Amino acid sequence: MTLPLLAVLILTYVFILTPRINDYPRVEEYEADIFGLNAARQPDAEAELDLKLADYRKLDLSPLEEFLFYDHPSGRARIYAAMRWKAEHVRKLGNRE
Repeated sequence: MTLPLLAVLILTYVFILTPRINDYPRVEEYEADIFGLNAARQPDAEAELDLKLADYRKLDLSPLEEFLFYDHPSGRARIYAAMRWKAEHVRKLGNRE
């Protein structure tokens, strides 16, 4: 009786903590995307890649769905970040884009 109860308690604890556990890699992935944009300086290529990944991964998640179930940023969030990066660095890009 004790072992099944312990298993249920541990599973419940992990289920409740899953959004917080997923938060760390999601932030790391976002920071890696920004690092890649700073290194490659190709925000349009990043956005194109994210659109291609939408073939097997849901592109537009609700914020709640992303928070609860995903450990990577959604495609929408990645495209938005790339376009925001582009808007902030448009002068530095010059004629490249």
